[in-house]
Amino acid sequence: MQSKVLAWFFLILYAVLLITLVMGRDMIAMYLMGIGMFLEAAIAVWALYRK
Repeated sequence: MQSKVLAWFFLILYAVLLITLVMGRDMIAMYLMGIGMFLEAAIAVWALYRK
């Protein structure tokens, strides 16, 4: 990942994901995980075709 802003965004997203898992909020954690994985994949595809 080339952008520092995106790297920090995903760090915070996955920190919130970890907190929700510890608190026992499994469904919210699953939604966050799915959103994070989709965004990472979409950014990777966009970066691949941007060049």
